[in-house]
Amino acid sequence: MKRDKSQLTNIPLKLINEPQNMLRVEMDDDKLLDLERDIQQNGLYYPLIVRAVGDAYEVVDGHRRLIACRNIGKTPVPCIIHDESSPPAEAVKLKSNLLREDNTDAEIAVWLGEMATAHGYSLEQLSKLVGRSESWVNDRTDLLRGDVAVLEALGARKINFSQAKALNRCRNDQWRKLGLYHAIADQVPAARLHDWLSRNAPQLEGEATQPIACAPSPLGATVVGPGIVCEFCGGWKDPHNMVSVWLHRWEWTMVQQILSMRQAEIAADEENKDSRKPDREGQNSD
Repeated sequence: MKRDKSQLTNIPLKLINEPQNMLRVEMDDDKLLDLERDIQQNGLYYPLIVRAVGDAYEVVDGHRRLIACRNIGKTPVPCIIHDESSPPAEAVKLKSNLLREDNTDAEIAVWLGEMATAHGYSLEQLSKLVGRSESWVNDRTDLLRGDVAVLEALGARKINFSQAKALNRCRNDQWRKLGLYHAIADQVPAARLHDWLSRNAPQLEGEATQPIACAPSPLGATVVGPGIVCEFCGGWKDPHNMVSVWLHRWEWTMVQQILSMRQAEIAADEENKDSRKPDREGQNSD
């Protein structure tokens, strides 16, 4: 078959291979069925973009359309053939998918990282290739430098991009893990998640830590006393200083976990202080 690089070319399906590196992690079966019906009724609006590989072709853009055409047995398929002077296949694929497909920011981040690594692209070059601002590109590539668990949750659509950014700003592994759990289980909005982490988690990037007050005794201890009992310390003295506070169930769980973590930190600090006392006493005696 003569390879015409300037005209639309009809290529048999058997000569078109799927891309080696696929942008989409998964495809929506219902949307794929809708696409198949649309192609059967109206034809293919957008030709596939392919590149020559030996005696066959590899899809640069249009992987989902290729699958749909295979499923309905449509062949040949209209294609535009890219040559070596065309933009990199990854850039074409990413830009077209940004316009037409519902990719996650995690998928986009991985592809941006692969393009930067494979071709040595700068932030400015990546921005031009995908037609987005430098800040947009930088926000996505930052995901690759963050927590792998956060990236995986974003790729699985368990959290959104704003939640992922809020979590990755927290540099404390334990608190970030706890925040990710509540972001998934309780659908905590990004603004609330950021506020919660900034008030409680140490080493939150760009934020001053604002620790909350902690209980002097372990949580979960069963204390029986007359009248009203404090949920935290288990005491019943000064009932006139006790207040009723309404909390969402997920927030109450978070409060308990926060207090438990703080108590563990205080206990560790006290142990360290006690272990240093003999040294100081020895120094004074000298």
